[in-house]
Amino acid sequence: MMDAPAKLNGRTAIVTGATSGIGLAITGALLAAGSQVLATGRRVEQLDGLQATHGERLHVVASDLAAPDSVAPLVAAVPAHWTVDLLVCAAGHDAGGNLPFGESDVRHMADKLAVNFTSAALLIHALLPGFLARGTGDIVTIGSIVTRDAAAGLSFYGATKHALHGLMAGLRLDYRATELRFIELIPAIVRSGFASRRWAGDEDRAEHFYANFPGWLEPADIARAVTWAVSQPHGVNVDEIVLRPTTR
Repeated sequence: MMDAPAKLNGRTAIVTGATSGIGLAITGALLAAGSQVLATGRRVEQLDGLQATHGERLHVVASDLAAPDSVAPLVAAVPAHWTVDLLVCAAGHDAGGNLPFGESDVRHMADKLAVNFTSAALLIHALLPGFLARGTGDIVTIGSIVTRDAAAGLSFYGATKHALHGLMAGLRLDYRATELRFIELIPAIVRSGFASRRWAGDEDRAEHFYANFPGWLEPADIARAVTWAVSQPHGVNVDEIVLRPTTR
């Protein structure tokens, strides 16, 4: 195994969606690389397990980003002696996914928009003043390959990821005269618990879904890409990383 990038020592991150899948893998990778992390997610038992494992370099906050007004308390929960210089928006939502748009539940649509886009936008908005004042900071979002290759049944999920993609592109222009970095990870199919959560814990349906693909990525693949991108030298911005399985 390669040594963790030394330059992530001393970094302080907020990671959303940290209790499963991609967010959990990113949290572990950042901690292994020497960062301290505020990890947030909905699964309290998973957060408790993380805290017991990682100690004082990890601060956990239970939060449902689909809930109104969830972002301000999350930002307020950052320990007073921490200075956040890295935000990773890894939370994702696609309950009831793989349905034609007209058959989608409007409540699911509202939750997808809140988790996949609005919460990320509000977190970025809340942290930007501090990043600008210090003249440094990395913002990482986990997008989706559906912004490149549309998929049947994922029209609204894809729309939320297109919104996130557009936000990141605009932020690079708004702050092009600064040293802030805006990094979008764009993965294809990732095998994680996301599919079963999409269908309310139906593991058989999730297995059937993955069986349609000859290959897939793992959460650890995305985590490695994130740590690589944020460990690039000062002055180097990795705008986007598109990740696909070799077999596809």
